[in-house]
This record gives sequence, C-alpha cells and structure tokens, in this order.
Amino acid sequence: MYDSKLIALISTFSIEDKRKLRKWIKSDFVNKNTDIISFFQFIDTRSTLTAKTLAKEKAHLYMYPNLPYQDLRIRHLIWQTTEIVEQFIIYNKVTQQPALSGQLLAQYYTDNELYKFAEQSTDESLTLIQQSKLQNASYHLYQYHIQALSFHIQTRKNRSEVFNLQKVIDHATIFSVIETLKYACVVQSMQKITEANIDIHLLDTTLKLIHENSLFLQEISIRVYYNTYLMIKDESEQAYEQLIDDIKSHSSFFSISDLRDLYMFAISFCVKKSNQNIARFTRETFELYIYTIQNGILLENKVISRFSFTNVVTLGIKLKEFTATEEFIKQYAKLISKEFQKNTIDFNNAKLLFAKGNYQKALQILLTNEFKDILWELNSKYIVLKIFFETKDIIRFPIFLKAFKNFIKRKSNIGYHKNYFVNVSIALTQLKELQQKPAMAQHFKFDASTPDIDWFNKALASMQGSKKQNKKADTKPTLKK
Repeated sequence: MYDSKLIALISTFSIEDKRKLRKWIKSDFVNKNTDIISFFQFIDTRSTLTAKTLAKEKAHLYMYPNLPYQDLRIRHLIWQTTEIVEQFIIYNKVTQQPALSGQLLAQYYTDNELYKFAEQSTDESLTLIQQSKLQNASYHLYQYHIQALSFHIQTRKNRSEVFNLQKVIDHATIFSVIETLKYACVVQSMQKITEANIDIHLLDTTLKLIHENSLFLQEISIRVYYNTYLMIKDESEQAYEQLIDDIKSHSSFFSISDLRDLYMFAISFCVKKSNQNIARFTRETFELYIYTIQNGILLENKVISRFSFTNVVTLGIKLKEFTATEEFIKQYAKLISKEFQKNTIDFNNAKLLFAKGNYQKALQILLTNEFKDILWELNSKYIVLKIFFETKDIIRFPIFLKAFKNFIKRKSNIGYHKNYFVNVSIALTQLKELQQKPAMAQHFKFDASTPDIDWFNKALASMQGSKKQNKKADTKPTLKK
C-alpha cells in the first residue's frame, strides 16, 4: 500500500489540504461508504507514512478486528479512496483559481442560453484576471477564453458590432507566440544533446512577426522567451543579460514553474560559458544557484535537488568561496530528501575538506561511506586517490588505483561518464609511473584532453619541483680560497 498512488497523493498535501480532505471524505454528497471513511482515518492517524505503518494487514485489523484478512477487500478500498482523493484534487484546484471557476460557470450559462448570467460571470472573471499579477502564457489563455465568451454573448444582441474582438485576437496571438518560443527553447536544448528532429511549425512565422512589429517585444513574457531562445540558439550573452534583468525585475509575472524553467535555461548557459573558460560565468552560475535556492525557485515541495545542492558546493570550491560554501551546506542540508540526505552531506563535506587541505577528515568520510549514486562513488574514489598522491602515500596509492580501474571496468551503466573516468585512470597511472621514474617527470606533459587537467598539472609540477629541490640539496658547497 505504501507504494500506491493513494499514498503518493496524500503525501503531497499540505496541512490545510489534509484538513479539507477530511471534510470532503466525510461529506454525504461525496461519499456514503463508511468503510472508506474508516480506511482514510487509518491512514490519517499514522504518525509517519512508511511501508511498515501502512501494511495492508494493519489496515484490515484496524477496520475489521474480528474478521480474517482479505487482501481483495483492502485493494478495493485503496482503489475507491484514490478516486475520491482525485476528485478532491480537481475540486480543490478549481476553487483555488477563481478566474477558472468563473470561466467554467460562464461557459455553462452560455451553453444553456442564460446570457444574462453568462455576461455577469464573464465580467466578474475579467475583473479577477486583471487583478492578477501574472502575465504569463496561462494568463493570456484565460483572457482569450473569457474574452471569446464575452464576444459570443455580446454578438447575440448585435451582430454588427466588433465589441472586444481585437482583445480576443490579441490574447490568442500572444499566447501562441509565448508557447511557440517556449517550446522552441526546449527543442534547442534537446537538440544539443540528442539527434531529435522536431519541426516547430509556427517558429519562422513567430520570429518574423516579432522582427516586423517591435510592439511584441514590449510584452514582457514574449521578450523573456525570445531572449531565452536567442541565448540558447546563438549563445548570445546580450540575450542572457536581458533575460536575467527581465525575470528578476518582473518575477511576479511568472509562476514558480515558469521561473524554475527559465533559470535552469540560464544556469545551463552559464555552465557552458564557464566550461569555455570564461571566468565570470563560473561566479555567475554560483550566484544564480544561490539566488534561486534562497528565493525557493529551485525548491520543489520545499526540497532541494541533491544535484543542485552538489553543483553549488562544486562551484563554491572552484571559486574558493569556502566560508560561503560551508554556510550553504549548513543552511540547506536539511532540505535534501531524507533518502539521499546523509549521502549528499557526507559527499559534499568530503569534497570541501579535500579542497581546504584537510585530508584526514576527508578520508575518514570517504573510506567509511558507500555512496548510492554511482557517479558519486566514482568521484569519491578519485578524491581518495588524489589524497594518497598528495600525501605521498606510495603504498596505498597503487593498490587503490588498481581497485579503481577494476571498479570502472565493472560499471556499464554510466554512459559517457565511463570515458571520463577511464581517462582519469590513465592519467593517474601515468603519475604512478612518474613516481617510480622521477627523471621522466622533467620532460613529461599531460595531453590537453586530460580530464581535471589543472589538478594533474599541479601534481606534475609538485613532482618536478621536488626533483629540483633534491638536486639542489645534493649539490655540495665549495669553500672559497
């Protein structure tokens, strides 16, 4: 039962939603089955929702203490209760959107030729929509539906007037332009990593419309998605700057979901520029992550993705913002999902300790953990090898390197990451050989394609410096006569 749709849905509800759901299930209009009420009470009274607390046998005992267990009876109750909960979700979503409620009501009145009431509903809906701060695609779609209904109602009285026809067309056009640009951004992003061939039928017409009529770019939502498209397609820094300025200045125009997508497009752009060694974009990426997390934009149900969390720590280390990174870990660690919380905290603390040169504490974490994420497990082993090299642990370094190479060979489910770690193991093997034949280090250079080349060059330089120091120490001073 724990893995059922029913529990997944209930787990997403806020305290207020659960309060409303209790009333909904007990309502005679919605549900007259007392077994469903009792079954929901069983779920609702669990202090935590786990496989153990929600065992079907426990539910059956709670409801039918004097009857033998029947699995079919419980499965039937799960199905019935799920249907009632889904009906509640629909009802709740509609009541939370007064403009949508008004639109549905106006449509009902219109369908039944109650035009007087339909006109009242459309007027009330238009007032509610215009009070909204949102100016995104959904706003224009609502406007289009209500304006179209209003036009239809008014033309019943007089077919020779244009009434609000221009507004109907404007909102329909703006909605189409925004959605075309939005999905053009999605397609452009996908085509950079896949060979998918998707034809955006209205894109050329949409771009022509924008280029020929500058008024369209005065509409914030259109300008935002237009600049997002240029940023992705042409890698335009100017478009990126305009995009960030607009979404920060007009954040209330967009839903959290809109903002999350837009900022992720911007972050991906910054990462790409950072990888092209444009230094300012490394800091830009770090600051965008911090800004979006602090403002709840990258949080989903108040949970921070372990990948976003790790990306922030990685960037903070790269920028040597150790204090800010430590504070970030302390502040946001509790928002990582419980399943990955300890692993994520341990992995990132180990990375930070290694970057600060606190090798023993880093090793203590890395050698006593098994990370659930295979890439983290590989990276943790890589950091351990770096520590052994930097601390000149010539006994454990070759042993762990051999184990590392065997570990990579056994892993077949890591895609293109396998090449990265194979190349890392090759470079580490070269370091091991140079340790054994130090004279070779003076003339050796790592290939430009070597992963993590900055660290390998630093390691090589330390060997070359050590060789020079040894030569200097071996030189005997001579006395002047």
